[in-house]
Amino acid sequence: MFTVFPNSLKTREQLVEYLTVVIFTASAQHAAVNFGQYDWYAWIPNCPSTMRKPPPTQKGQVDMKYIMESLPDRGRACWHLGAVWALSQFQDEEVYLGVYPDKHFTEQAVIEATKTFRKKLAEVTTIIKSRNETLILPYRYLSPDRIPNSVAV
Repeated sequence: MFTVFPNSLKTREQLVEYLTVVIFTASAQHAAVNFGQYDWYAWIPNCPSTMRKPPPTQKGQVDMKYIMESLPDRGRACWHLGAVWALSQFQDEEVYLGVYPDKHFTEQAVIEATKTFRKKLAEVTTIIKSRNETLILPYRYLSPDRIPNSVAV
């Protein structure tokens, strides 16, 4: 989702909406796109990093030999695998959504809002884990317990 920076924010609701987009983009959306890269790109034909032959210009001209000759060579494929594997990894000291080790806010209203937020995150996590129990291939990328607080590359 792309949002243009507004010229001004005139209401509290506009500020809330804009900040929600920023926070979502830097946390949940990034996690959903980033941490699944290896799952998708590890099989090189899903998303080859390079192609060694031009795309066909007519239907029916491509056979398995052409496809194999088009895919990247082993060296390029290994580089590609290494890059997407590294990008798909969590940091050793990852800080997840709702976890705030630094106590920047001490006001009771903020502390209560944080508790409420954490409770809702736990509820969503429980729902996602429950749904995943019945799936052959679980989808974990939008589970709050697997969403870092921010982008760390």
